[in-house]
Amino acid sequence: MRILTMLTGILFIGAGIFLVANEGVTFLSVAFIVGLMFVIAGVVECLSYNSYRGDNVERSWILNDGATTLVLGGLILLNRIAADAVVPMILGLWVLITGIRNFVNAWEHIEEKGNDFYDHLIIGIINIVFGLYVFFDGEIFNLASITMIGLCIIVQGINIIHVGSTIRIIKPTFIKTKEEMLEAAAAKAEEAHATAKEAIKAAKAAKEELKSVEETPAEILDPTLAPKPGTQTDDEGQAPADEE
Repeated sequence: MRILTMLTGILFIGAGIFLVANEGVTFLSVAFIVGLMFVIAGVVECLSYNSYRGDNVERSWILNDGATTLVLGGLILLNRIAADAVVPMILGLWVLITGIRNFVNAWEHIEEKGNDFYDHLIIGIINIVFGLYVFFDGEIFNLASITMIGLCIIVQGINIIHVGSTIRIIKPTFIKTKEEMLEAAAAKAEEAHATAKEAIKAAKAAKEELKSVEETPAEILDPTLAPKPGTQTDDEGQAPADEE
C-alpha cells in the first residue's frame, strides 16, 4: 500500500507537469484522464486509511481527503465539472482544505517538533499558499486555467506522496528480524508513553480545577446561595435598620 500510494502521488505530479507544459489544451480534452486519476487516487487513499501511522483523528482526515478526491473524480468523469473557469476554483478549494488539515495537524504537535511536525507544516503551508493563489490569480499573473489545474494537481501529488511515506509496512511476525521486532516494540513503548503523558496532563488539569472549585465560596458558584439585597447582617449578626 505504501508503494502504491507513493506511485499515485508521482503520477499526479507527472500529470500536473504535463498540463503546465501544455497550457494550450482545454480541460475537456483531458477531463477523462484527470477524472480517472482522481478516482484511482481517492480509492488508494481510502484503502491506506488502515495503514496510516498517525493517530485516529489524522487517519480520519486521510479518509475524508480520499473520499473527497474520489467524489471529485466521479463528478469530472460524469462531466459535472467541465468549465475551464470553474475547475481551478474547485481544485483550489480542495488543495486549500488539504493544506489547512496539514497545518492544523502540525499545530497540534508543535510541542514535539519532530519530523512529522515539520513535514505537515511545510506541506500545509505550500497547499494553503497555492490554494489561496488560485482565487487571486486574475490580479497577479493571470495564468491559463489548465496551468492552474496542473499546479493544483502537482501540489496534491506532493501531499499524496507524504501520506504514502507515513504508511507503515507490516510484515508477518515469523519473517521479522530481531532488530525489526525491537523497533516495533520501541514504537509501541513510545506511543504508550505519549498516551500516558497526555493522561497525566489531563489528570493534573482536573486536580487544579477541583482545587479551584473547593477554594471558591459557595455563593459565587451558586448565585441562589448569595444573600438577598437588604438582608445582609452587620458585624453583630443583626439586620440593618430601615432608613427613615
